[in-house]
Amino acid sequence: MRGLDTLIVYCHPYDLSFNHAVLTAVQAGLDRANRTYEVCDLYADGFNPTMRAADLATYNEGSSADPLVARYQSLIERAERLVFVYPVWWNDMPALLKGWFDKVMLVGFSWKATGQGLVGTLGGRIGHVDVYTTSSESTEHLREAISTAFTDGTLAQLGISERAWYNFGGLDQSNVKEREAWLMRVEEREAARR
Repeated sequence: MRGLDTLIVYCHPYDLSFNHAVLTAVQAGLDRANRTYEVCDLYADGFNPTMRAADLATYNEGSSADPLVARYQSLIERAERLVFVYPVWWNDMPALLKGWFDKVMLVGFSWKATGQGLVGTLGGRIGHVDVYTTSSESTEHLREAISTAFTDGTLAQLGISERAWYNFGGLDQSNVKEREAWLMRVEEREAARR
C-alpha cells in the first residue's frame, strides 16, 4: 500500500528556528500541489538515536527493539519520495538523524549483504530524495561533507538514484530578505514537484 507522495524527516528541536521555516515552506509547497505527505519530527517523537544492546541483538536479522523504527519503516514503505530537513552542525547532520539512519535503515529493509559489500534496495520504493539544510558555513565549504558523503554516499548506497541537496549557507550573516527569498524558492520547488 503506497498512498503517500512524500515523507518528510525533520530534525530540529526549536520551532522558531529557520530550519522550522524551511519545513513550513516544504509543507506549503506540497499543499499547493495537492500532494499527500507526513512529517516524522524526530525531536517531537522522542526518538532515541542510541544503538543499544537490545537493538544490536537483532540487528543482523533486520529488526529493532525500538517501536518507532517499525513506524518509520512503515511510512517509508508507503512513500514515493523522501525529504530531509535539518541543520548542519559541525559539518554534519545532527546525531539524532545519524542515529535514525543507523536504526531504521536495516538489512532486508533498505539493503542486502552480498559478501562484497552492501547493495541498496530503497530505489525500488523511493523515486527521489531531496535534502534541505541550513548552515552557518558556506555551501561550498560543506559540499564534500554533505553532498559527497551523504547524498552521493549514503543515499546512493541505499539504491536511490535521484537525489538533490539544497543548502542555505551563511545563515548567521544573512538578512531577512535573503532568507525569505530562499524559503520562497523552496516552496516553489515543492509546488512544482510532479
